[in-house]
Amino acid sequence: MKYHEPKYYEVLVEIKLQTEDSKGNVKIKRLKETYLVDAMSVTEAEARIVKLFEGYSQEYSVLQVKSSKVLEVIEAKSESKKEETKETKATEKLEENE
Repeated sequence: MKYHEPKYYEVLVEIKLQTEDSKGNVKIKRLKETYLVDAMSVTEAEARIVKLFEGYSQEYSVLQVKSSKVLEVIEAKSESKKEETKETKATEKLEENE
C-alpha cells in the first residue's frame, strides 16, 4: 500500500502596507513574507494562500511558488501521533519491498 508523501511549497507573498508619516504623507512599504504550504501542486499551494488572504484589507501579490526542500513539519502537540505515522510508514515500506 502506497502512502502520500507530504509535499511542501514555499510561497513568496508581497504585501503593500500604506503608512502615514507625521506630516500626513502616505508612503507604501513593500513587505515580503514566505509561507510554507502543504499541497499536492503549485496551483493548490497558491490557492491556499489566496484563501488565507481573503478579506485582507491590504493589497498583496503572490510573487513565487516553488518546491521546498522541507521533508516534514513536526508539530509539538502531535508528537506521539507523528511517531505512530512514521512507524506505520516504515512498516508499509518493508512490506512493499518483500
